Amino acid sequence: MISAIRGVPFAFALGLLPGVAWATPLLPDDVVRSALARHPDAVSSAAAVDAAEAQRREVGVFLENPEFSGGIAVAGGSLMEGSLVQPISLSGEGWHARKSAAAGIDAADAEARRTSLRVAAEARASYAWAVTTRERWQLADEAMRQASRLREAVEAREAVGEARPLDVRLARMAEADATALAIGARRDQADALSALSVYTPDAAYAELADDPLAVLPSGTAGSIRSDVAAAEARVREAEAALRRERAAGMPALGVGVFAQQDVEHGDGGDIGPQITLELPIWNRNQGGAGGARAALDTAIADLEAVQARATTEQAVLPEVSAYADTSLLRLGDFETDAREALASIELGWTTGEIDVSQAVLLRREVLDGWVAALEARQSTVEARLELLLATEDPNLIPADDAVEGP
Repeated sequence: MISAIRGVPFAFALGLLPGVAWATPLLPDDVVRSALARHPDAVSSAAAVDAAEAQRREVGVFLENPEFSGGIAVAGGSLMEGSLVQPISLSGEGWHARKSAAAGIDAADAEARRTSLRVAAEARASYAWAVTTRERWQLADEAMRQASRLREAVEAREAVGEARPLDVRLARMAEADATALAIGARRDQADALSALSVYTPDAAYAELADDPLAVLPSGTAGSIRSDVAAAEARVREAEAALRRERAAGMPALGVGVFAQQDVEHGDGGDIGPQITLELPIWNRNQGGAGGARAALDTAIADLEAVQARATTEQAVLPEVSAYADTSLLRLGDFETDAREALASIELGWTTGEIDVSQAVLLRREVLDGWVAALEARQSTVEARLELLLATEDPNLIPADDAVEGP
């Protein structure tokens, strides 16, 4: 699931962003491209594929390099001797190692794809949250200014005997409440930009979209879940690794040649075949086979867990996303409604239809509803992104950076 970026440590001074001259527009697809190129998870998963391919090249029919030994004996004459031996597994250890390494490449490929899609979804969610927190801060800042104007107006009325001291105190407390909300919203926006900078370094100064829904790509039918494909490949890898460890219980046969020559007498020397074989009496690789069996059991359990999660997400998240879409649609143009409601409250107070306490309470209710609507829209964005990730919609990644499915 994608979690909203709300708890990243505060990393920007409070005076950094107001009044800053925005740079070039930063689009959601640009953030995704940047994230796939620089995010540690994306870089690590891509490097893991290269490492798996290198491991695959390392194994083959011959698991060990040929061994050469040589020496000269000088006691009672000079004798030079040497041997060259190539260990060969007669039990197919090299073939099983090759199968395991090949499955490891498949798993790394699928894991890299899943990581790319997850990072893309998280980057889009972070972008949307940055837009939402910007709107919340702008709203809170305006609310603070309105509260200050209300307090000034009430104080002016009190000075001419048209307002009670209680009205002044209520107005001052409302201003303090609005100030606290504005400062908190300002910090939230700085936190959101700090979180977004993990995906793109231009987050602090770039111009973001006006609507967080812009982060959502057009949805299409997704592919087979790559995390399931990766878990299946890990099971194949573990199965082949177990067969390899069992095969290693039979020692490799060393096949080669030896040669010796009496240097002192200068004869032609001797040359002939050489065979070495370790007798598996005490050690038959029991520990290696036991560890491989445990790794296989773990891989099977991981596969079952991933399959269950994937099945559940694909079953429930479409309904969650549809529910969020329908619910958000019912809110209509909540920004216009809120602005008109605030204007009505101000008009009611200035004309005397409502008193200060009513104006303070009504304004707070309107502002709370406005903030709640912004968060509902953000939750809708995250619900859609979760669905796109659950179905592995390829449009999460821009077409020019798309990765192939498993």
